[in-house]
Amino acid sequence: MISISHSAKMAVESLKSSKLRSGLTALGIIIGIAAVIATFTLGASFGAFFSEQISSSGSNYVMIMSTKENLFFDQQVDVVRNTRGVVAVSPILGVDGTVTFMGESKDLRIIGVLEDYQEIGNVPLLDGVFISDQDTSAIVIGKDVARDDFKNQITTRSSIEVTVYNNDTHEYVTRTFRVKGIAGSENTSIVTGADSNTAIYVPLAVVREMTAQQDYRSMFAMTESDETVKETNDEIEKNLARNLGVSERNLDNSDLVPFWTMNQVEILEQVSTMTQTMQLFLIAIGGISLVVGSVGIMNIMIVTVTERTKEIGTLKALGYTSIDVLVLFIIESIVISVIGGIIGTGLGLLISYIGSSLLGISMSLSYGAIAGAILISVAIGVIAGAYPAKRAADMNPVDALRTV
Repeated sequence: MISISHSAKMAVESLKSSKLRSGLTALGIIIGIAAVIATFTLGASFGAFFSEQISSSGSNYVMIMSTKENLFFDQQVDVVRNTRGVVAVSPILGVDGTVTFMGESKDLRIIGVLEDYQEIGNVPLLDGVFISDQDTSAIVIGKDVARDDFKNQITTRSSIEVTVYNNDTHEYVTRTFRVKGIAGSENTSIVTGADSNTAIYVPLAVVREMTAQQDYRSMFAMTESDETVKETNDEIEKNLARNLGVSERNLDNSDLVPFWTMNQVEILEQVSTMTQTMQLFLIAIGGISLVVGSVGIMNIMIVTVTERTKEIGTLKALGYTSIDVLVLFIIESIVISVIGGIIGTGLGLLISYIGSSLLGISMSLSYGAIAGAILISVAIGVIAGAYPAKRAADMNPVDALRTV
């Protein structure tokens, strides 16, 4: 039996003699592998990006959102605060307002929070300190507001005016605040949906006083640890439902429960599920290209066997066994497929890099996916080349040599 290296050398020489046909044969594999690698890598990059965003947006948090107005008041905040496993809670009161600095005004989102929000929402500060519950004229602003939104930069101790609408008097109320801190983060708040770089954090009591709004649409609670998030989430739901007159047996009926909760673990699980579903769907599309590519290889190999019938007869006359001929043509099929796989992998990684760069996310490189792509290429080569190689191996040398 001839060596594998000798068979590989003969296969490469055969492919070199018909470069164009070999390249077109490998095209289906190139496209399929590129699609699979790009999809897998971009999917993993998105998953890592969203997981990082969610993890960075808070610590062991539970979101509680009302589905109607005038539902959550201080009493409900106390219910959540006194729930076993909750270590901190902050209601969220977001209103539209106008911020004025040195005669220049901008319409921005004003967010009323308690001092615990900094820890719960993981709000990093570039300068100064966060607001406290006792503050009456202090404010924390995002770095974009401080540096970009106004012609003059805002610093800590700067004075700015905030104007909001009062629901009782139906008039606009303006108050002057001193900037106590400047927040800076690359992450978007899961609760408010606002980037902390553009947020205006004001003491909750002050926002309530200025707007005459007493109810909250949402609350943000922090649990003891990652392990207790789901358990604490369930306790919060039960306690709030009891407080609001909702039977515990109706908690699974969204039509009967006027609020909903979501915790960090559930969000991460949903992101992971969505990412995996998207990956599987797009990989299936790439798989179709691989099937088409494998059929293309098989067809070309069948044509090749037919064209090289006399060569096959000569090889057998020179002492090559049926196994030698079988291995020779299978290796030729594998070489085509692997070359296509390598080119497709490189193309897929290039697409992933360009896509990640355009989207501004870090590219997650999976060596397992690359190794898997090469193994798939080898498998396709073996499967696609098996039938043509078997036909070549079964040829009678005398009949093959008689072929014109």
